[in-house]
Amino acid sequence: MSQQASELEIPVNDCYIPLYEDRSRFLVLPGGAGSGKSIFCADKVVHRVLCEEEHKMLCLRKVGDTVEESIFAEIAAAIEFRGVTDEFKVNKTKHSFTHLPTGNQILCKGLDDVAKMKSVKGISGMWLEEATEFDENDLDQLNLRIRGKKKNYVQYLLSFNPIDEQHWLKRRFIDNKDDDATILVTTYKDNQYLTEQDIQQLLKLASRNPLYFDVYVLAKWGVVVKNDKFLYAFSNQKHIIDSYEPNPHLPILASFDFNVSPMTCVIAQNFQDKTYIFDEFRINVGSTEEMAELVKAKYKDWLYRIDVTGDATGKNREKATRGNINQYMVIKEVLQLADRDIHVPSKNPDLKDSRVLCNSVLQHADIFVTKNCTYTVNDMIYAAVKFNPMTKKMDVIKTDEEKRDFFDNARYIIHECYPDFIRNPKKYRR
Repeated sequence: MSQQASELEIPVNDCYIPLYEDRSRFLVLPGGAGSGKSIFCADKVVHRVLCEEEHKMLCLRKVGDTVEESIFAEIAAAIEFRGVTDEFKVNKTKHSFTHLPTGNQILCKGLDDVAKMKSVKGISGMWLEEATEFDENDLDQLNLRIRGKKKNYVQYLLSFNPIDEQHWLKRRFIDNKDDDATILVTTYKDNQYLTEQDIQQLLKLASRNPLYFDVYVLAKWGVVVKNDKFLYAFSNQKHIIDSYEPNPHLPILASFDFNVSPMTCVIAQNFQDKTYIFDEFRINVGSTEEMAELVKAKYKDWLYRIDVTGDATGKNREKATRGNINQYMVIKEVLQLADRDIHVPSKNPDLKDSRVLCNSVLQHADIFVTKNCTYTVNDMIYAAVKFNPMTKKMDVIKTDEEKRDFFDNARYIIHECYPDFIRNPKKYRR
Protein backbone atom coordinates (compact mmCIF):
# COMPACT_ATOMS: atom_id res chain seq x y z
CA MET A 1 0.00 0.00 0.00
CA SER A 2 1.52 3.30 -1.06
CA GLN A 3 -0.09 5.42 1.65
CA GLN A 4 -2.00 4.59 4.80
CA ALA A 5 -5.57 5.87 4.86
CA SER A 6 -4.94 7.68 8.14
CA GLU A 7 -2.15 9.74 6.55
CA LEU A 8 -4.61 10.98 3.94
CA GLU A 9 -7.08 12.15 6.60
CA ILE A 10 -9.78 9.83 5.23
CA PRO A 11 -12.61 9.44 7.79
CA VAL A 12 -11.83 5.72 8.20
CA ASN A 13 -11.57 4.55 11.78
CA ASP A 14 -8.51 2.94 13.32
CA CYS A 15 -10.14 -0.49 13.63
CA TYR A 16 -10.30 -0.74 9.83
CA ILE A 17 -6.71 0.28 9.05
CA PRO A 18 -5.27 -3.29 9.24
CA LEU A 19 -7.96 -4.44 6.80
CA TYR A 20 -6.39 -2.47 3.95
CA GLU A 21 -3.77 -5.22 3.92
CA ASP A 22 -6.22 -8.09 4.43
CA ARG A 23 -6.34 -10.45 1.44
CA SER A 24 -9.03 -12.92 2.54
CA ARG A 25 -11.45 -13.83 -0.20
CA PHE A 26 -14.33 -12.69 2.04
CA LEU A 27 -14.04 -9.64 4.26
CA VAL A 28 -17.20 -9.82 6.38
CA LEU A 29 -18.23 -6.66 8.24
CA PRO A 30 -21.37 -6.93 10.38
CA GLY A 31 -21.87 -3.70 12.28
CA GLY A 32 -24.25 -1.27 13.86
CA ALA A 33 -25.47 2.00 12.40
CA GLY A 34 -22.79 4.69 12.39
CA SER A 35 -19.92 2.22 12.70
CA GLY A 36 -18.21 3.52 9.54
CA LYS A 37 -18.19 0.15 7.75
CA SER A 38 -19.61 1.49 4.47
CA ILE A 39 -17.12 4.37 4.41
CA PHE A 40 -14.27 1.90 4.85
CA CYS A 41 -15.54 -0.43 2.11
CA ALA A 42 -15.89 2.42 -0.36
CA ASP A 43 -12.42 3.71 0.49
CA LYS A 44 -10.77 0.30 0.17
CA VAL A 45 -12.33 -0.11 -3.29
CA VAL A 46 -11.01 3.33 -4.32
CA HIS A 47 -7.62 2.64 -2.72
CA ARG A 48 -7.13 -0.55 -4.72
CA VAL A 49 -8.17 1.16 -7.95
CA LEU A 50 -5.60 3.90 -7.29
CA CYS A 51 -2.73 1.63 -6.22
CA GLU A 52 -3.14 -1.55 -8.29
CA GLU A 53 -3.53 -2.34 -11.99
CA GLU A 54 -6.08 -4.21 -14.10
CA HIS A 55 -9.10 -3.61 -11.88
CA LYS A 56 -12.81 -3.65 -12.60
CA MET A 57 -14.42 -3.42 -9.17
CA LEU A 58 -18.13 -4.20 -8.91
CA CYS A 59 -20.15 -2.55 -6.10
CA LEU A 60 -23.60 -4.04 -5.61
CA ARG A 61 -26.96 -3.50 -3.95
CA LYS A 62 -29.73 -6.03 -4.30
CA VAL A 63 -32.11 -3.45 -5.82
CA GLY A 64 -30.96 -1.06 -8.54
CA ASP A 65 -33.11 1.86 -7.34
CA THR A 66 -30.98 2.11 -4.19
CA VAL A 67 -27.61 2.37 -5.97
CA GLU A 68 -27.40 6.13 -6.53
CA GLU A 69 -27.98 7.19 -2.93
CA SER A 70 -25.87 4.42 -1.39
CA ILE A 71 -22.84 2.80 -3.01
CA PHE A 72 -22.47 5.34 -5.84
CA ALA A 73 -22.57 8.22 -3.35
CA GLU A 74 -20.14 6.44 -1.00
CA ILE A 75 -17.59 5.84 -3.78
CA ALA A 76 -17.89 9.46 -4.95
CA ALA A 77 -17.32 10.66 -1.38
CA ALA A 78 -14.25 8.44 -0.96
CA ILE A 79 -12.75 9.81 -4.17
CA GLU A 80 -13.40 13.37 -3.03
CA PHE A 81 -11.94 12.74 0.42
CA ARG A 82 -8.75 11.45 -1.18
CA GLY A 83 -8.49 14.59 -3.30
CA VAL A 84 -8.29 12.68 -6.59
CA THR A 85 -11.54 13.78 -8.23
CA ASP A 86 -9.66 15.07 -11.27
CA GLU A 87 -8.23 11.59 -11.88
CA PHE A 88 -11.66 10.04 -12.45
CA LYS A 89 -14.20 10.17 -15.24
CA VAL A 90 -17.68 9.78 -13.73
CA ASN A 91 -20.70 8.47 -15.62
CA LYS A 92 -23.73 9.37 -13.51
CA THR A 93 -26.13 7.58 -15.85
CA LYS A 94 -24.32 4.24 -15.70
CA HIS A 95 -23.11 4.84 -12.11
CA SER A 96 -19.49 4.15 -13.01
CA PHE A 97 -16.06 5.63 -12.31
CA THR A 98 -13.00 5.30 -14.57
CA HIS A 99 -9.53 6.05 -13.19
CA LEU A 100 -7.89 7.84 -16.12
CA PRO A 101 -4.20 7.13 -15.31
CA THR A 102 -4.72 3.34 -15.06
CA GLY A 103 -7.98 2.65 -16.90
CA ASN A 104 -9.29 0.90 -13.78
CA GLN A 105 -13.07 0.96 -13.32
CA ILE A 106 -15.59 0.96 -10.48
CA LEU A 107 -19.11 -0.12 -11.48
CA CYS A 108 -22.13 0.41 -9.17
CA LYS A 109 -25.10 -1.79 -10.00
CA GLY A 110 -28.21 -3.51 -8.68
CA LEU A 111 -28.41 -7.27 -8.80
CA ASP A 112 -32.06 -7.09 -9.92
CA ASP A 113 -30.91 -6.15 -13.44
CA VAL A 114 -29.78 -9.67 -14.34
CA ALA A 115 -29.37 -9.04 -18.07
CA LYS A 116 -26.95 -6.15 -17.55
CA MET A 117 -25.07 -8.08 -14.86
CA LYS A 118 -24.34 -10.95 -17.22
CA SER A 119 -22.76 -8.54 -19.71
CA VAL A 120 -20.17 -7.32 -17.19
CA LYS A 121 -16.87 -9.12 -17.85
CA GLY A 122 -13.45 -9.03 -16.22
CA ILE A 123 -14.52 -8.36 -12.63
CA SER A 124 -11.58 -8.32 -10.20
CA GLY A 125 -13.36 -7.69 -6.87
CA MET A 126 -16.75 -6.91 -5.36
CA TRP A 127 -18.46 -5.02 -2.56
CA LEU A 128 -21.93 -6.15 -1.45
CA GLU A 129 -23.49 -3.33 0.57
CA GLU A 130 -26.44 -4.30 2.83
CA ALA A 131 -25.43 -7.91 2.21
CA THR A 132 -28.42 -9.20 4.20
CA GLU A 133 -30.60 -8.20 1.23
CA PHE A 134 -28.88 -10.85 -0.90
CA ASP A 135 -29.69 -14.57 -0.98
CA GLU A 136 -27.00 -17.15 -0.35
CA ASN A 137 -27.45 -18.27 -3.95
CA ASP A 138 -26.65 -14.70 -5.04
CA LEU A 139 -23.28 -14.87 -3.30
CA ASP A 140 -22.59 -18.36 -4.69
CA GLN A 141 -23.26 -17.13 -8.21
CA LEU A 142 -21.21 -13.95 -7.72
CA ASN A 143 -18.37 -16.01 -6.27
CA LEU A 144 -18.24 -17.92 -9.56
CA ARG A 145 -17.99 -14.70 -11.59
CA ILE A 146 -14.31 -14.17 -10.74
CA ARG A 147 -12.32 -17.12 -12.05
CA GLY A 148 -8.84 -17.74 -13.35
CA LYS A 149 -5.57 -16.06 -12.53
CA LYS A 150 -5.76 -12.36 -11.65
CA LYS A 151 -3.02 -9.78 -11.35
CA ASN A 152 -4.22 -8.92 -7.82
CA TYR A 153 -5.89 -10.78 -4.99
CA VAL A 154 -9.66 -11.31 -5.26
CA GLN A 155 -11.82 -10.10 -2.40
CA TYR A 156 -15.54 -9.80 -1.66
CA LEU A 157 -16.45 -7.07 0.84
CA LEU A 158 -19.70 -7.79 2.72
CA SER A 159 -21.11 -4.95 4.85
CA PHE A 160 -24.42 -5.19 6.71
CA ASN A 161 -26.43 -4.79 9.91
CA PRO A 162 -26.86 -8.16 11.69
CA ILE A 163 -30.66 -8.06 11.47
CA ASP A 164 -31.61 -11.72 11.95
CA GLU A 165 -29.93 -14.45 14.02
CA GLN A 166 -31.34 -17.00 11.54
CA HIS A 167 -29.80 -15.28 8.51
CA TRP A 168 -27.65 -17.33 6.17
CA LEU A 169 -24.74 -14.90 6.59
CA LYS A 170 -24.53 -15.80 10.28
CA ARG A 171 -24.72 -19.52 9.57
CA ARG A 172 -22.14 -19.36 6.78
CA PHE A 173 -19.53 -17.02 8.20
CA ILE A 174 -20.10 -16.77 11.97
CA ASP A 175 -21.43 -20.15 13.11
CA ASN A 176 -19.28 -22.12 10.66
CA LYS A 177 -16.00 -20.26 10.33
CA ASP A 178 -14.77 -19.97 6.77
CA ASP A 179 -10.97 -20.31 6.66
CA ASP A 180 -10.87 -17.80 3.81
CA ALA A 181 -12.90 -15.14 5.60
CA THR A 182 -11.95 -12.28 7.91
CA ILE A 183 -14.68 -10.99 10.22
CA LEU A 184 -14.78 -7.66 12.04
CA VAL A 185 -17.80 -6.61 14.12
CA THR A 186 -18.07 -2.86 14.79
CA THR A 187 -20.40 -0.45 16.57
CA TYR A 188 -20.76 3.30 16.93
CA LYS A 189 -18.07 3.11 19.65
CA ASP A 190 -15.51 2.35 16.93
CA ASN A 191 -16.37 5.53 15.03
CA GLN A 192 -14.28 8.46 16.26
CA TYR A 193 -16.01 10.81 13.81
CA LEU A 194 -19.52 10.64 15.30
CA THR A 195 -20.73 13.74 17.09
CA GLU A 196 -22.27 13.63 20.54
CA GLN A 197 -25.63 14.38 18.92
CA ASP A 198 -25.20 11.40 16.58
CA ILE A 199 -24.50 9.14 19.54
CA GLN A 200 -27.46 10.38 21.55
CA GLN A 201 -29.82 9.70 18.65
CA LEU A 202 -28.59 6.11 18.49
CA LEU A 203 -28.86 5.61 22.24
CA LYS A 204 -32.49 6.77 22.23
CA LEU A 205 -33.36 3.48 20.52
CA ALA A 206 -32.76 1.70 23.83
CA SER A 207 -36.08 2.90 25.20
CA ARG A 208 -38.01 3.10 21.93
CA ASN A 209 -37.19 -0.33 20.55
CA PRO A 210 -34.83 -2.73 22.36
CA LEU A 211 -34.69 -5.03 19.31
CA TYR A 212 -33.46 -2.22 17.07
CA PHE A 213 -31.07 -1.09 19.78
CA ASP A 214 -29.42 -4.51 19.88
CA VAL A 215 -29.08 -4.68 16.09
CA TYR A 216 -28.37 -1.10 15.03
CA VAL A 217 -26.48 0.14 18.08
CA LEU A 218 -24.85 -2.88 19.73
CA ALA A 219 -24.45 -4.90 16.49
CA LYS A 220 -25.95 -8.00 18.09
CA TRP A 221 -27.67 -10.48 15.83
CA GLY A 222 -31.37 -9.69 15.90
CA VAL A 223 -33.67 -12.02 17.77
CA VAL A 224 -37.05 -12.26 16.10
CA VAL A 225 -39.44 -11.76 19.01
CA LYS A 226 -43.14 -12.39 18.61
CA ASN A 227 -44.82 -10.29 21.26
CA ASP A 228 -44.28 -6.89 19.65
CA LYS A 229 -44.21 -7.90 15.97
CA PHE A 230 -47.13 -6.70 13.92
CA LEU A 231 -47.09 -9.76 11.65
CA TYR A 232 -46.11 -12.36 14.23
CA ALA A 233 -47.51 -15.14 12.01
CA PHE A 234 -45.15 -14.31 9.14
CA SER A 235 -42.60 -17.07 8.52
CA ASN A 236 -39.63 -17.12 6.16
CA GLN A 237 -40.12 -20.82 5.50
CA LYS A 238 -43.88 -20.63 4.90
CA HIS A 239 -44.37 -17.32 3.13
CA ILE A 240 -41.20 -16.49 1.15
CA ILE A 241 -40.79 -18.11 -2.28
CA ASP A 242 -38.09 -17.79 -4.93
CA SER A 243 -40.19 -16.28 -7.72
CA TYR A 244 -43.62 -15.98 -9.30
CA GLU A 245 -44.59 -15.43 -12.93
CA PRO A 246 -47.94 -13.59 -13.01
CA ASN A 247 -50.76 -15.18 -14.99
CA PRO A 248 -51.16 -13.04 -18.15
CA HIS A 249 -54.90 -13.80 -18.33
CA LEU A 250 -55.74 -12.43 -14.88
CA PRO A 251 -55.58 -8.89 -13.46
CA ILE A 252 -52.83 -7.76 -11.12
CA LEU A 253 -53.28 -5.73 -7.95
CA ALA A 254 -51.22 -2.56 -7.34
CA SER A 255 -51.06 -1.18 -3.79
CA PHE A 256 -49.95 2.48 -3.48
CA ASP A 257 -48.70 4.41 -0.47
CA PHE A 258 -48.12 8.16 -0.77
CA ASN A 259 -45.20 9.07 1.47
CA VAL A 260 -43.26 11.87 -0.19
CA SER A 261 -39.89 10.18 0.27
CA PRO A 262 -40.07 7.44 -0.62
CA MET A 263 -43.29 6.81 -2.49
CA THR A 264 -43.98 3.08 -2.76
CA CYS A 265 -46.02 0.57 -4.72
CA VAL A 266 -46.32 -3.21 -4.34
CA ILE A 267 -47.69 -5.58 -6.99
CA ALA A 268 -49.65 -8.77 -6.27
CA GLN A 269 -51.92 -11.29 -7.96
CA ASN A 270 -54.62 -13.58 -6.62
CA PHE A 271 -54.51 -16.86 -8.52
CA GLN A 272 -56.04 -20.28 -7.74
CA ASP A 273 -57.02 -19.21 -4.20
CA LYS A 274 -53.49 -18.03 -3.51
CA THR A 275 -52.09 -14.50 -3.22
CA TYR A 276 -48.62 -13.71 -4.55
CA ILE A 277 -46.80 -10.46 -3.76
CA PHE A 278 -44.11 -10.41 -6.42
CA ASP A 279 -42.87 -6.89 -7.22
CA GLU A 280 -42.20 -3.56 -5.54
CA PHE A 281 -41.43 0.00 -6.66
CA ARG A 282 -39.76 2.81 -4.73
CA ILE A 283 -39.19 6.48 -5.69
CA ASN A 284 -37.13 8.51 -3.23
CA VAL A 285 -38.44 11.88 -4.41
CA GLY A 286 -41.22 11.64 -6.96
CA SER A 287 -44.86 12.11 -7.80
CA THR A 288 -47.86 9.82 -8.04
CA GLU A 289 -47.82 10.29 -11.79
CA GLU A 290 -44.19 9.12 -11.99
CA MET A 291 -44.95 6.04 -9.91
CA ALA A 292 -47.97 5.17 -12.04
CA GLU A 293 -45.86 5.60 -15.18
CA LEU A 294 -43.30 3.10 -13.80
CA VAL A 295 -46.05 0.56 -13.19
CA LYS A 296 -47.52 1.20 -16.64
CA ALA A 297 -44.16 0.75 -18.38
CA LYS A 298 -43.38 -2.57 -16.68
CA TYR A 299 -46.90 -4.01 -16.80
CA LYS A 300 -48.09 -2.65 -20.15
CA ASP A 301 -49.53 -6.07 -21.02
CA TRP A 302 -51.94 -5.68 -18.10
CA LEU A 303 -53.37 -2.29 -19.08
CA TYR A 304 -57.13 -2.24 -18.47
CA ARG A 305 -56.59 -5.23 -16.13
CA ILE A 306 -54.97 -3.56 -13.11
CA ASP A 307 -56.87 -3.30 -9.85
CA VAL A 308 -55.70 -0.57 -7.49
CA THR A 309 -55.78 -0.36 -3.70
CA GLY A 310 -53.75 1.54 -1.14
CA ASP A 311 -53.67 4.42 1.30
CA ALA A 312 -57.14 5.92 1.75
CA THR A 313 -55.68 9.39 2.33
CA GLY A 314 -54.85 9.43 -1.38
CA LYS A 315 -58.50 10.27 -1.97
CA ASN A 316 -58.04 13.68 -0.35
CA ARG A 317 -57.75 16.49 -2.86
CA GLU A 318 -55.25 18.36 -0.72
CA LYS A 319 -52.86 15.47 -1.34
CA ALA A 320 -53.07 15.94 -5.10
CA THR A 321 -49.95 16.53 -7.13
CA ARG A 322 -51.53 18.48 -9.97
CA GLY A 323 -54.83 20.19 -10.65
CA ASN A 324 -57.92 19.70 -8.56
CA ILE A 325 -57.77 15.88 -8.54
CA ASN A 326 -56.69 13.34 -5.96
CA GLN A 327 -53.96 10.71 -6.13
CA TYR A 328 -56.22 7.91 -7.35
CA MET A 329 -57.62 10.06 -10.13
CA VAL A 330 -54.03 10.52 -11.33
CA ILE A 331 -53.41 6.76 -11.16
CA LYS A 332 -56.67 6.04 -12.93
CA GLU A 333 -55.75 8.41 -15.76
CA VAL A 334 -52.18 7.12 -16.24
CA LEU A 335 -53.12 3.42 -16.08
CA GLN A 336 -56.26 3.94 -18.20
CA LEU A 337 -58.58 2.46 -15.58
CA ALA A 338 -62.29 2.69 -14.84
CA ASP A 339 -63.87 3.60 -11.51
CA ARG A 340 -64.57 -0.08 -10.83
CA ASP A 341 -60.82 -0.79 -10.87
CA ILE A 342 -60.12 1.44 -7.85
CA HIS A 343 -60.61 -0.59 -4.64
CA VAL A 344 -59.80 1.90 -1.89
CA PRO A 345 -61.76 2.07 1.38
CA SER A 346 -63.15 5.32 2.73
CA LYS A 347 -60.58 5.19 5.54
CA ASN A 348 -57.52 3.12 6.34
CA PRO A 349 -58.06 -0.05 8.42
CA ASP A 350 -57.58 0.37 12.17
CA LEU A 351 -54.17 -1.02 13.15
CA LYS A 352 -55.49 -3.15 15.99
CA ASP A 353 -58.17 -4.81 13.85
CA SER A 354 -55.77 -5.01 10.92
CA ARG A 355 -53.23 -6.90 13.00
CA VAL A 356 -55.82 -9.56 13.84
CA LEU A 357 -56.93 -9.96 10.22
CA CYS A 358 -53.42 -9.99 8.72
CA ASN A 359 -52.10 -12.62 11.13
CA SER A 360 -55.17 -14.80 10.69
CA VAL A 361 -54.66 -14.69 6.93
CA LEU A 362 -50.95 -15.50 7.28
CA GLN A 363 -51.75 -18.46 9.52
CA HIS A 364 -54.57 -20.01 7.53
CA ALA A 365 -54.57 -18.76 3.92
CA ASP A 366 -52.07 -19.20 1.10
CA ILE A 367 -50.19 -15.92 0.76
CA PHE A 368 -46.60 -15.68 -0.51
CA VAL A 369 -43.92 -13.02 -1.08
CA THR A 370 -41.09 -13.44 -3.59
CA LYS A 371 -37.47 -12.95 -2.55
CA ASN A 372 -36.93 -10.01 -4.89
CA CYS A 373 -39.37 -7.94 -2.79
CA THR A 374 -36.60 -7.28 -0.28
CA TYR A 375 -38.11 -4.14 1.27
CA THR A 376 -41.54 -5.71 1.67
CA VAL A 377 -40.10 -8.90 3.18
CA ASN A 378 -38.01 -6.89 5.62
CA ASP A 379 -41.01 -4.87 6.74
CA MET A 380 -43.21 -7.93 7.12
CA ILE A 381 -40.57 -9.62 9.29
CA TYR A 382 -39.56 -6.69 11.48
CA ALA A 383 -42.49 -4.26 11.70
CA ALA A 384 -43.11 -3.89 15.43
CA VAL A 385 -45.90 -2.26 17.40
CA LYS A 386 -46.23 -0.16 20.50
CA PHE A 387 -49.28 0.76 22.57
CA ASN A 388 -50.06 4.22 23.83
CA PRO A 389 -51.30 3.66 27.41
CA MET A 390 -53.14 6.98 27.39
CA THR A 391 -55.11 6.58 24.15
CA LYS A 392 -55.11 2.75 24.20
CA LYS A 393 -54.19 2.88 20.52
CA MET A 394 -51.61 0.88 18.60
CA ASP A 395 -48.87 2.36 16.45
CA VAL A 396 -46.11 0.93 14.26
CA ILE A 397 -42.58 1.74 15.41
CA LYS A 398 -40.61 3.71 12.85
CA THR A 399 -37.04 5.02 13.00
CA ASP A 400 -34.73 6.96 10.72
CA GLU A 401 -33.13 3.65 9.70
CA GLU A 402 -36.35 1.69 9.25
CA LYS A 403 -39.34 3.78 8.16
CA ARG A 404 -41.49 0.75 7.23
CA ASP A 405 -42.35 2.29 3.86
CA PHE A 406 -43.62 -1.00 2.38
CA PHE A 407 -45.41 -2.31 5.45
CA ASP A 408 -48.72 -0.59 4.70
CA ASN A 409 -48.63 -1.67 1.04
CA ALA A 410 -48.63 -5.33 2.10
CA ARG A 411 -51.35 -4.66 4.68
CA TYR A 412 -53.63 -3.03 2.09
CA ILE A 413 -53.18 -6.04 -0.21
CA ILE A 414 -54.23 -8.46 2.53
CA HIS A 415 -57.31 -6.38 3.31
CA GLU A 416 -58.28 -6.20 -0.36
CA CYS A 417 -57.86 -9.94 -1.00
CA TYR A 418 -59.30 -11.18 2.31
CA PRO A 419 -61.74 -8.49 3.54
CA ASP A 420 -64.04 -10.81 5.53
CA PHE A 421 -61.59 -13.56 6.40
CA ILE A 422 -62.33 -13.37 10.14
CA ARG A 423 -66.09 -13.72 9.66
CA ASN A 424 -65.99 -16.26 6.85
CA PRO A 425 -62.64 -18.08 6.57
CA LYS A 426 -64.17 -21.09 4.76
CA LYS A 427 -64.85 -18.82 1.80
CA TYR A 428 -61.12 -18.70 1.07
CA ARG A 429 -60.38 -22.41 1.42
CA ARG A 430 -60.05 -24.49 -1.69
